[in-house]
Amino acid sequence: MYYRRNEAFRYAFDPSLPGNFIAHTTPPIKGELHILDLSVKGMKVEVPVHDYQIGDRMIIQFNLVNQQLDVDGQIVWVKNFGRKVQAGIKLHTSEDMQKQLVSQLKLYVKQK
Repeated sequence: MYYRRNEAFRYAFDPSLPGNFIAHTTPPIKGELHILDLSVKGMKVEVPVHDYQIGDRMIIQFNLVNQQLDVDGQIVWVKNFGRKVQAGIKLHTSEDMQKQLVSQLKLYVKQK
């Protein structure tokens, strides 16, 4: 399955961008995460160890250039790295949210 890793606009954070999440897993879990990269249609995150399944819904909240963003997505892949787990999230974003993400990422890049 092709996950659009070659999207035209994917920004990798170094260091990672902190945020919070609620995963609708069995049982549900919430906590802190680190965003490793972000595009308008997906992100790669690092989350605490848990039994995440492909297809689980995840709500992610993070700040970018002093603006809080809330995005909703679905886990498309999971890799276990011992004490942490990396997951690929396909975002369910409206066209307005995609424009907002792009403009906030551009501001973020200019600040660096």
